[in-house]
Amino acid sequence: MQSRLPPPVPPQAPSQAKTAKQPWRGGRLPQSEVERRIAHLLEVAGREFAARGFGGTNLDRLVALSGVSKTTILRRFGSKEGLFNTLIDQTMVAIRARLAAVRFDVEHPRRTIEQFIDAYIETAIGNPLGHMLLGVAILERTASPHLSRMILDQAREGLRPIADFIARLMERGILCRADPMEVALDLQGLMTQGFRVFVENPAFLTRPGRSGEIARRFLKGWS
Repeated sequence: MQSRLPPPVPPQAPSQAKTAKQPWRGGRLPQSEVERRIAHLLEVAGREFAARGFGGTNLDRLVALSGVSKTTILRRFGSKEGLFNTLIDQTMVAIRARLAAVRFDVEHPRRTIEQFIDAYIETAIGNPLGHMLLGVAILERTASPHLSRMILDQAREGLRPIADFIARLMERGILCRADPMEVALDLQGLMTQGFRVFVENPAFLTRPGRSGEIARRFLKGWS
């Protein structure tokens, strides 16, 4: 008796969807994978710079931790300093965006200044990278004076929104007339309290009621 098995099914080419799921098997990396690895490198570098500062961060260690070759790092950033500058730019963009988001209301000076203090401490000091930048500007200024100057210039730009607000308060006679940026730097000094931010537990920065105390002292001193 003749078997009635179904006819064999001819082999089909793999579908495009299945082909797309195949892992990368060598050759030039897809651009998406390159960008993913660079993003990972920046995360690793951010942690290392925050923990060790600029001078204490080793490029070979970044290679080992990130899995990104030194050749790729140098091709993309030029040097360790180029990588550090990229992190500065990214950090300052985030800080400036947060500070600019404060609602600057001349009808409520103290409340506005308190909100700015909270935002500044959250992003520019409480953030590990922001804290690191402040540390590099102060503690490594002898070894890397150009970095200190660049960070100071970036910090001034970060204070620009509050300096502009201070100028408006001066126009209304609420604050004494002076250089608004210098007054903004006075406010920054009240927030960081100089070297205290480096030698004491940074929890003091976010103590309940602290922003109100600083705003009160600032307004009393400049009114």
